[in-house]
Amino acid sequence: MVGVLALALLVTGCSGGPAATPPSDKSPAQGGAPAASAPKVDFGSVQVDPETLKGLAESAIYRTWDPCALHDPTSAAKIFGDPATSLEPSDFTACLMLVDLDRTGSRRWRVYTRIASTFNEGAGGEVLEAAGRKFVQAKKSASSTPGCEYTMQTSQTKALSLEVNWSGASSEAPPKDPCALAKEYTTAVAPFFANPPLRSEKATDPELPLASKDPCASAKEIAEKFKSLAAGGEQPRLSPGLLSPNTCRLSFSSRVVPGQKVRPEISIDHRWGIDPAEGISGGGTVRKTQIEGKPALVNDQTARYVGACIAQVQYDPMKVPKVDMVQLIQVSAPDCQTAEEALKIATKAALS
Repeated sequence: MVGVLALALLVTGCSGGPAATPPSDKSPAQGGAPAASAPKVDFGSVQVDPETLKGLAESAIYRTWDPCALHDPTSAAKIFGDPATSLEPSDFTACLMLVDLDRTGSRRWRVYTRIASTFNEGAGGEVLEAAGRKFVQAKKSASSTPGCEYTMQTSQTKALSLEVNWSGASSEAPPKDPCALAKEYTTAVAPFFANPPLRSEKATDPELPLASKDPCASAKEIAEKFKSLAAGGEQPRLSPGLLSPNTCRLSFSSRVVPGQKVRPEISIDHRWGIDPAEGISGGGTVRKTQIEGKPALVNDQTARYVGACIAQVQYDPMKVPKVDMVQLIQVSAPDCQTAEEALKIATKAALS
């Protein structure tokens, strides 16, 4: 890993070799698994089962890890035979490195590092041991884009992963075996996977502060304000499931309420998206507004198959160079009044 990774900028000008192995005290637990403890969040009347509470604690750890700092452009240039052209976050839990083999970008390697990927113990192939950790290989099916992935288990259902994909003409075979490249590059960056770099170490620039924020910080207040969504005396609960560390979902009923297409839920997401300040797409279902003085959009999808209203607000106007997106707070709810009011609460919590 180089000293500073300029996200989405040319990384060929970065100086220095790979950094020393990160200190072992950064690793949350042996084997890379987060040493999760119950998050210090007051959920009020919101029901949270033990398994979901464990997942929330793990998510708090994952949000501290920097997926772009898992890359090493210096090693990548040696392994792939060409320097990396760009390094950019594809979302808050993943980082994409591009290695172009021509000036047009029509022939390139796409290399992803991901945090909190799904781990399927039974779907693994060859096991690679590096930096004291085990990485399990997963080949892509013959019908998909040529590629190969290695995953390192971090909890019962989650993993850190590295994926190498080839992008070129459909009639052109990859110039090198994707799995051979994935294996060699995984070996090179294994020390960083074993001790994941923290966002607080500021190894990547610019920083993405929303990626570290807890999307469930506003759950208690939102649940209290919209408790009328609950049916039959049910208490709101945090829905279990394989959610992103940057997503929080409140379920107000275990069944679909009459007149609605889906069960009454409110979902809060911290994510990348198109800047609401840049205008409207989606026709007459979208309108502009402001939340906490920031540009926002409300998209009424209740009459469509989605069955919900989606509201978004710009958390920060800063854009990563060449990535035409900003940090967003997004709320999905059964109707637009609920979505907009819940977004106000979620935004205040994220800005505090």
